[in-house]
Amino acid sequence: MPASVDRAVPQQRVVEEAARLPTGGAVTGWAAALLAGAAWFDGLAPDGRTPLPVQVAVGPRGGVRRHSQLIVSYESLPPWEVWRCYGATCARPERAIFDQMRQGTREEAIVVAEAALAGEITSLDRLLTFASRHRSARRRAIVDWAMARVRGGVRSPLEVRVRTVAEEQAGYSRLLVNSVVYAPDGRRIGEVDLLDVVSGTVIEVDGADHREAGQHSWDIVKEEALRQAGLEVARVTGRQSRDEESLVARLVAVRARSGFVPPQARGWTLTPRRTDNEALLRQREQEMMWRAAPDDCYGADDSYRTVALDSGPIHDPTVR
Repeated sequence: MPASVDRAVPQQRVVEEAARLPTGGAVTGWAAALLAGAAWFDGLAPDGRTPLPVQVAVGPRGGVRRHSQLIVSYESLPPWEVWRCYGATCARPERAIFDQMRQGTREEAIVVAEAALAGEITSLDRLLTFASRHRSARRRAIVDWAMARVRGGVRSPLEVRVRTVAEEQAGYSRLLVNSVVYAPDGRRIGEVDLLDVVSGTVIEVDGADHREAGQHSWDIVKEEALRQAGLEVARVTGRQSRDEESLVARLVAVRARSGFVPPQARGWTLTPRRTDNEALLRQREQEMMWRAAPDDCYGADDSYRTVALDSGPIHDPTVR
């Protein structure tokens, strides 16, 4: 590669490793999910600084030269779990996410799955189905624990991590994610990040954008409206979330002073959130196949046959 190429670009690292793969091998984990369009993956560990190794799967008889920024899996890699994405041979989203979930802690496995759902590269049903067909996989217990807590609709990794702490350590019930709260007369109060329906507690997760003057002013107005409707509010910033012991104590205290008002007496209501994206996923897969090989998707008898998928160049001028 030319010396001018910036290898800090995560896609660059991915395509370079993909070029070294043996026949039958594929990029998987966060790298394949990134090319597929998953949210939040940037090639860095949760600390935001440490580069993550690229994970590749080569099958039980494959081989590739190892180095410090490469993780090699020798697990079975059937052809139906592989496609071509931006010219690189990659595991399909469900296999890529399954592999990445098994690389870290149980808590980070939830973040990985939520990233896939946020990017709409797969669905919760598809992930659950894939996991159910790989019961003997290494570190499968981590996937089982995390998938029971994944629900979709999340807007940031911080939101996922705060939610996990609240549910697993601070005694909160299963929290609703990014729900719109209304007054009984139908007036829209606002959208809240996390909501404990049982106690009537709202958790607002404030990222860097909440420090802007306009957003901060709106946050104050919305918080007052939520309190008037009978909801208790806790605000959590990124810095506060890193002090887990203090965060747990504060979340416990906020929930304890909440009203626990029965449904018939509440001063607020909710509307259901749509979560089914199966139609969108099918449409994307069909479009990807058509762009890849429009003349080769069907045989002479018009029966469908599998083709290698190649959706074109990566739309990043720094990647060569």
